[in-house]
Amino acid sequence: MILVVTLYVVLVAVAAFGPLRWSIIAFLLLSTIDFPGERSAVGILNSGKGILLPLYLLWRLRRYSGHRTVIVAPLAWGALVIYAAIAGFWSIFPLSALKLVGHMAGSLLICFVFVRATKGGYLSQTVLVPVTIGTLILGLLCFAFEPAWTGEAGRFTSFMPAQGFASFLGALFCLALCSQALKLQVRIAVCLAIVIALVFNGSRIWFLGILISTVIALLISDLRPWIKFCTLGAIVILASLLIRESSLIVERLGRDASSNRIVAALSAFYEGNSASRGLGTLNFRKTIGATAIERIKESSLSELILGRGTSNAAIVTGSLYRGYSGYGDPNRMLHNEWLRILYEWGIVGFLFWGLFVGSIAVFAFEGIRNDPDGNSKALFAYLPSFLIGLAGENFLAGAGSAMSVGFLLLIGTASIAHRQARDRGYQRTRARSAQRAESDVRAFSRTAV
Repeated sequence: MILVVTLYVVLVAVAAFGPLRWSIIAFLLLSTIDFPGERSAVGILNSGKGILLPLYLLWRLRRYSGHRTVIVAPLAWGALVIYAAIAGFWSIFPLSALKLVGHMAGSLLICFVFVRATKGGYLSQTVLVPVTIGTLILGLLCFAFEPAWTGEAGRFTSFMPAQGFASFLGALFCLALCSQALKLQVRIAVCLAIVIALVFNGSRIWFLGILISTVIALLISDLRPWIKFCTLGAIVILASLLIRESSLIVERLGRDASSNRIVAALSAFYEGNSASRGLGTLNFRKTIGATAIERIKESSLSELILGRGTSNAAIVTGSLYRGYSGYGDPNRMLHNEWLRILYEWGIVGFLFWGLFVGSIAVFAFEGIRNDPDGNSKALFAYLPSFLIGLAGENFLAGAGSAMSVGFLLLIGTASIAHRQARDRGYQRTRARSAQRAESDVRAFSRTAV
């Protein structure tokens, strides 16, 4: 406990009082330190890094406030926050509902911090190397001194849940994969380090996620079409060979199934053993998800449209597993955010959520067209994996946590592509105006002569 609190205090001090470039790096590393619910005596520190510190950083970056163009995403997110607050009036967990609204507002503040930091040049692709190194060092410290900090001993993670840590590594992986501002050797080294960390982390969703992100990054890269075609062909051939030799591969992997979650899941899927311990919490999550779907089907018309109330999805899990009824945070009891939004906020909330996700996808796609440095490509490659990950991890109630911060980091870097495109357009417009003015002066001179 002393080590974790010390690391927290040091990173907060650097984020609050250090040079702004190091403040952003410290804030990113701070997201990988979390205090679980059973440590309620210091759990308030999570709110400090999720709401209070972003407010202070916004003040430090106040000279970079203002936006030339307002996009749909923050408006849709703001509407969702407001509706979550309204739905809190019919919640049986009013304090938890208020806490969730605070987390969602905090995530918006953090996004503004990152966007302002990119304007000032304090956040760019160059932060990737120090943040990756710092993240892995924190993971090693946790493994050496506090391996059971979140009750997940044996999994490589920082002082936070392993699944959220994996999502943060996935965001860093996409940034390294798509970056054009870093040397190729550096990008390869970072990607390999992250892949190794994910293997030891054991997250099946995010291991699959980085594979999906790699394929997407290949498709949207600046490589020549024939290189993309040959690479995809090689992937298909490799997959075919693996399927052909699947029996031999699974037999050999089976020796390590007890020591790695990813290998254990592959063995279980191949054998068709849906009750295997190798599937970890998958069956647990499937049971809760199926129950949530049944509850949604049983909803009245008003409940279907307006939802059953903020934070009330905890009832679904609590009705199945009595041990969860005393869990400290109802906002983290249903891990599927898609079902949680539909259950708690109904069709109205789900429309706001869909509008937000769609606007982020459009934001990333439009940035790709004028993105020579790959700033927006990372967000586009990460987005499908992130949306899949929402089916197994909480995002809304995680302001300042690694999962939300990783996603918001990529939104911030994607804003660089849009700003550069606008600046280039502004410069071209000024150049054309100057040329027209010069032509007018020459024409007037000839007329006067």
